[in-house]
Amino acid sequence: MTWHTPSGDRYLVGEEAELVRDSLAIMVQELASCRETEEEPWSYGVTLFDELTWQQQLAVLGLLATNLLQETEQTLELSGVNEAAVAAVYENVAQQIELEIELQPVSPAEFRYRWRQAALDAYRENEEDDVVQQESSAQDEDEASVFDIDVESVEVDRWRWLVELLADRVLWDRDFEMVNEMIDAPPEHAAAMRAALGITPGYYTAIAPDPTDRQVDSLFKSLEQLTRAKPR
Repeated sequence: MTWHTPSGDRYLVGEEAELVRDSLAIMVQELASCRETEEEPWSYGVTLFDELTWQQQLAVLGLLATNLLQETEQTLELSGVNEAAVAAVYENVAQQIELEIELQPVSPAEFRYRWRQAALDAYRENEEDDVVQQESSAQDEDEASVFDIDVESVEVDRWRWLVELLADRVLWDRDFEMVNEMIDAPPEHAAAMRAALGITPGYYTAIAPDPTDRQVDSLFKSLEQLTRAKPR
């Protein structure tokens, strides 16, 4: 029990864990660069995560790494910030795939399909799983299956579709994307929308941890350990 996913409380294992671990490692490297250069963090197009300071992002990623990559006694609260951070992790995968496709003509052979292969492996690993079967059966008859995507494909939209399916295995929904709409709405309307969608009152107002300098050092060390590549 560690993360409250649509298929139950679980933590990631196998190729799915490897993909998330690799994505987190890239994001942590980016935050380490922010500490050194004092530049703003990279934008992932996920408002609730992007608007955090790099220190807050680091702290939230620490929570994700702990709860997504290893078993914990309790599940992490599904707040807007926490779910937005998960979305950012998968968006980073999609961005890395786009960059990989862009650089394909000049990339060394051993790195040319690294992210695309990792995403495919994560999706295909549990081919007989009920969730995967449901995803496959939900596809239109005329639509190509995810299992038919070739690792050498340069169709960005298809890869984004695959990454979206992977994210859907962890995320319940995309309520965190409605933050601006909720904030701009009159209080009574926002409350009615939250009630209709089953969103808890504190979902959008949960505050990300704001670590001290000493805690930042500790977070970098622990995240380095948690995201270090494991033997396959």
